[in-house]
Amino acid sequence: MSRRRKLKSKSYEIEIESLSHEGRGISHMDNKVIFTRGALPGEKVIASRTLSRAKYEEADVTEILEPSSDRIEPKCSVYGICGGCSFQHLSSENQINAKQDWLQSAFKGQAKVEPKEWLKPMQIGSWGYRRKARLGVRYVAKKERVLVGFRERKSSFVTVMSRCEVLHPSLGDNLELLSECIERLSIKEHIPQIEVAIAEKDTILILRHLQPLTNKDEEVLSDFAQKLQITWYLQSGGLDTIKPLTKSVQLTYSIPDHSIEMSFLPNDFTQVNFELNKKMINLAIDLLELDEQDNVIDLFCGLGNFTLPISKYVNKVVGIEGDRGLVERAKENAEANNISNASFYKADLFEDVSGFEWFRGQNYNKALIDPARTGAIEIVDLLPKLNVERLVYVSCNPATLARDTARLIDLGFYLENAGVMDMFPQTAHVESIALFTRKK
Repeated sequence: MSRRRKLKSKSYEIEIESLSHEGRGISHMDNKVIFTRGALPGEKVIASRTLSRAKYEEADVTEILEPSSDRIEPKCSVYGICGGCSFQHLSSENQINAKQDWLQSAFKGQAKVEPKEWLKPMQIGSWGYRRKARLGVRYVAKKERVLVGFRERKSSFVTVMSRCEVLHPSLGDNLELLSECIERLSIKEHIPQIEVAIAEKDTILILRHLQPLTNKDEEVLSDFAQKLQITWYLQSGGLDTIKPLTKSVQLTYSIPDHSIEMSFLPNDFTQVNFELNKKMINLAIDLLELDEQDNVIDLFCGLGNFTLPISKYVNKVVGIEGDRGLVERAKENAEANNISNASFYKADLFEDVSGFEWFRGQNYNKALIDPARTGAIEIVDLLPKLNVERLVYVSCNPATLARDTARLIDLGFYLENAGVMDMFPQTAHVESIALFTRKK
C-alpha cells in the first residue's frame, strides 16, 4: 500500500510504483488504482484528484516531495498546461525504454508471447520534428489578443504560448508572429483553427474561417506569408473547400536511400516525423528480406510510403488503401518516379475484400501492414489465404498490435522480431514494428 496520509478531500500524498501505458504514474490507495499525470516511478508526490470512479482515480501532481533520479527539467515553458506533450519530464532515452516496456507488457498480457529477438529502439532528434499539427485559434476579447497554439490539456482553451519546441522550427519558432497576423484580420473572432503541413521545402497553413475574408485580410495574410516564407490555404467549410490563397504548391518529401520523391496534398496523411520515417522504411525493407522474385502486398498503403520503396527490390507490389484520394496520389507518385511494378487499389479493409481482383486467386509471399490505431484484425484472417510467409506489421497502438498478434499466432505465424520507434518524442504515443513468419 503506497498511501501515507490523506491531506484533504481531493489531495493526497502517494508513492508512485510504476508507469502506465499512457505515461502516468501508478499507485494504489483504498483498493483503487491512482493514475497520476506528471509522476515517475519511485517518486513521492502530492497529487490533486481530477477524476474518481469506482475502481480508479486520476490525479495531477501538485508537488514533488521526493523526485526520481530520472526526472529532468522540461524544455518547454508551458509544459504541463499544453496538451501537445506529456513526457518532457523524462529524458529521451528513458522515454523510449518506457515505450519498449509497454510494448513488451502488451505482448505478454494479450498475446502471451515475446519476440524471439527485440530490435534496438529507433530514435532520431527529439525536438523540432513535428510536421503535421492542428493548432487552435481563439480571440480573447478582454485582452484584445489572439492565441494560437495547442489546446490546453483536457480543455478546449488554447494554450498561451509564443513558441513550440516539438513543431518544426519553420513554424514552432514563429507562433507569436502568427498570432499577431491573425489579430490584424477583421474576422479574427471567426477563426477556430489552423491546420499545419510542413514539407521539406514548403510550410503550408490551412486557415479555417467561418466568415469570408476581406481584400484587406487577404493582403495581411499575403504579407505574413512573404515574411515567413509560408503558403496560406483557406478552408471555409468541409475538406472540399480547401484552396490556396494565391497559388498552390507541390508538397514533397524524399526517401533518398531508394531514390524516391513523394508528393502529397496539405490535408493528406503523412508521417509527422520525416527523418524517423526514412529509418523506419529502411528497417521494414530489411526485415522483409526482399528479392526480385517476391510478390508483396502493402495493406493500408496511403500515399505509397512503403509501397514505392519496396517496388525497387521485388517482382511486383500491390498497395491497398481505403481513401480514394490517397490511392490516386499513390498512382501519381509511382508514375512520377518511373515505377511500373507497383499498382494501387481502393478497398475498405474493414469489410470483406475476398471478391476483389487483387485478392481473388492471388499469391503474395510477403506483406506489410500499417493500419490506424484500431489495428487490422479484419484483414489478418485473410493473410494465410494469400499465402503470406513473411509479414512486417507497423503499429501506432501496442494494444491492437498485441491483439492482432494473438490472432496471427493462431493462424500459424511466429513473432520473430519487435521493437519501438520514437515517431512522437515527448509524448506517450508508441510506434512499433514487428516481424512475423509462417511456413507453408
